[in-house]
Amino acid sequence: MWITALTAFLSLLLPAVAFSQTPAVVSRPLLDIAAGQLPNDTAFEQQSTLQTVPAPWDSKLNVLQVLLAPGDSFGATRKLVLPDWTPFQQLTLVAHNPSTKPIRLSFVIKHSQTRNVATRVELPVTLQPGDNRQSWDLRTLRNGDDSSPSLDQVQHWYFASSSAVDASQLLYLSQLILSSAGEAAQNVRTDPQRLRRIRASTMPAITRPVQFDTPEADAILSALEVFPPDNAWNQLVDEWPVHPDSDAIVASIGVDKPLRYNPDMAFVIVPPDQAKVPVQIVDYDGESDKGPFPIPDSIPVEGWPVGYHRNGQPQQSLQQVQQRPPQYEGDRHAIVVDPLNHRLYEFFTFGRVGTGWAAGQASVFELNSSRMRPDGWTSADAAGLPIFPAVVRYDELQRGVIDHAMRVTVRRSRRAYVHPATHYASRLTDPDLPRMGERIRLRSDFDLSGFSPQVRTILIGLQRYGMLVADNGIEWAISVAPDPRIPVLHEELRRVRGRDFEVVVAPQ
Repeated sequence: MWITALTAFLSLLLPAVAFSQTPAVVSRPLLDIAAGQLPNDTAFEQQSTLQTVPAPWDSKLNVLQVLLAPGDSFGATRKLVLPDWTPFQQLTLVAHNPSTKPIRLSFVIKHSQTRNVATRVELPVTLQPGDNRQSWDLRTLRNGDDSSPSLDQVQHWYFASSSAVDASQLLYLSQLILSSAGEAAQNVRTDPQRLRRIRASTMPAITRPVQFDTPEADAILSALEVFPPDNAWNQLVDEWPVHPDSDAIVASIGVDKPLRYNPDMAFVIVPPDQAKVPVQIVDYDGESDKGPFPIPDSIPVEGWPVGYHRNGQPQQSLQQVQQRPPQYEGDRHAIVVDPLNHRLYEFFTFGRVGTGWAAGQASVFELNSSRMRPDGWTSADAAGLPIFPAVVRYDELQRGVIDHAMRVTVRRSRRAYVHPATHYASRLTDPDLPRMGERIRLRSDFDLSGFSPQVRTILIGLQRYGMLVADNGIEWAISVAPDPRIPVLHEELRRVRGRDFEVVVAPQ
């Protein structure tokens, strides 16, 4: 983000441009159940209940547990409603019926043209015993009188239980999402072994802040599920088609430039009851999430500790490094991971000021949700992306598997972005330049022989998951945790050149 402060400001002076490539799956939850969000509109009998609970079949998954009496309803209105559904093509419901009989509901959509029952959408929903997944094509929805609904102005949606049933019915709702891709969602590929490995691990108790470069952190991270399985960071891209302009985009970054790494992104893991403190946001307040934030006194700043050591000896204390300079002296990212509350906190130009903390920008991500930043918003990274999910860590290199995409910087980017990115940081409009969020993959025919196990692990990860353009900076530079336990990797990585990469696009 070394030129972001200037380019992001200049970008406000220029008209917006649309990004031209949308990935196979861009989704928004109508109800963020994974984050514990509840409907704000209910009509319940006294004995009915509605709450978010760990799924009985998977304690790491939040579900909405609903006990419905005849004639009950629950849904969303006012501020909880996503009003414009036109960017999406599909509505998907994922639910579980624990009984031995079907549950019959109606899903009702009211919009700006709704005046009566005939001018609203009413979809029949039948939940068979066990797991259920139902999808509707938004382009085929009709009101009761066969007129077209105004899906650009949705005002209210709800589930209603039939008044004909003679007993309360228990159900579990795990997803209610809008998708931009319809059936293209079937093109998402993930590695089931990743999920099995994580869920087979036991999350240790976290009672105090834990630094990232410790065995305690390794154990926590091994059991931490970072974003849902089909999230962009967790998708396999080894079979994605090559971008038609791949050669030109790679050339703009540099075919002869070497692959490099920055030992930059430090982080701290905090317990669920970590005290929250205010942070003064000094640059991007309008594109920042609000505090307070769970920041311990031991929070590391970007590059700590290896970036502040020379010949193995510390040149400054952490307390000195934490002091925020009065003027810009680097990105100074700071990252806080709260595994038990499923939250990620990331800051730009972070540090102490007087007796408190200040940052240029603050972003909060939900680790159990694929919710992105609002379109046009930055994050601690120029692309509006989270940083932590992309960092190469010691526990991954020890395990010999990196099963997520990485982040990469380029010196020149385009004034455009592609999801999951939500922000650009350039005035340049050359179509040969990469957009923020561009996915780049190491070629499958690249010869991996002769590399150390650690570098081979990184290269295989780049073949399987690729890397996302996340910021402006040194060409072909990925982020590695500044962990003293990670050996120096520079000379080996420099054997990989820009020509060994290709830009890919999501399958349609």
